[in-house]
Amino acid sequence: MRGKGPERVLPFDFSKDSLVDSPTGVVSTRLICNMVSDRDLPVLKGAEAVGHFAANLTSAMAWGGEVIRRLTRAHRTGKANRKKFDEAMGRHAEMVARLEELEVLRAQDEVVAATQRKELEADLAAEKEARAAEKRALRAELERSNARAERVKEDFLKSLEFDSLLAKKAWGYFKDGFWGCLAQFRSNGYSEEEHPASFLNLQQALENLGDDEDAEDEEEEQEEGEVGDETEANIPNSPKP
Repeated sequence: MRGKGPERVLPFDFSKDSLVDSPTGVVSTRLICNMVSDRDLPVLKGAEAVGHFAANLTSAMAWGGEVIRRLTRAHRTGKANRKKFDEAMGRHAEMVARLEELEVLRAQDEVVAATQRKELEADLAAEKEARAAEKRALRAELERSNARAERVKEDFLKSLEFDSLLAKKAWGYFKDGFWGCLAQFRSNGYSEEEHPASFLNLQQALENLGDDEDAEDEEEEQEEGEVGDETEANIPNSPKP
C-alpha cells in the first residue's frame, strides 16, 4: 500500500473514480501517478510530459465518454426500435395468421356454396326431367284418348243407331216444318175446301210414314231377339263332370 506524504498523490479508487464520469486533468493525473512505482513518482511529478499526457488523456477520455454516451443512446434507441420492430412483427404475424384463417374459412364457404349449387342444379335437372316425362305421358295419353274418341265416333257414325237417330231427327224436323207451314197457310187464309184431298192425303201419308217406321223398329227388335235365341240354342252344353 502506498504511503501518505506531502508529495504523495491521492490514491485512485477504481470503484469510485472514473474518467468516463469525470474526464478531468486531476483524475487523469491521479490515474497516471497511481500506475507508476513510488521510486519513479518524484521524477514523474516533475516531468513536463505528464501534464501533456494527462491533458491528452483527458481530452481523449472526454471524447471517448461522449462517444460512449452516444453509443449508449444509440444502443438504447436501437433496442427500443428493435422492441418496436418485434412488436410490429408480432402484430404482422397475428394479422397474417388471421388472414390465413379467413382465407381458409372463405375457401370452405366456397366449397360449401359450390356443393349446394351443384345439389340445387341436380335437383332442378331431375325436376325438369320428371316434368318433361310427365308431359310426354300426358301427351301420349291425350293422343290415345283422341284416337279412341275418333274410333268411337267413326263407329257410331257407321252404326245403325246413328242412322236411326238421324232418321228420327230428320222426320222430326220435317214433321215440325210441315205442321208449321200448314199453320202458316191457315193463318194466311188458305182455304182447305179448295184443295181438301191433297192436304188430307199428305197428312195421312205422314202419319202412315211414322207408323211404318215404328213397325220397322219392332220388326228389327223381333229379328234380333230371334237371332239371339237361335245363338243360345246352338251353343253346346258343357259336359257334366
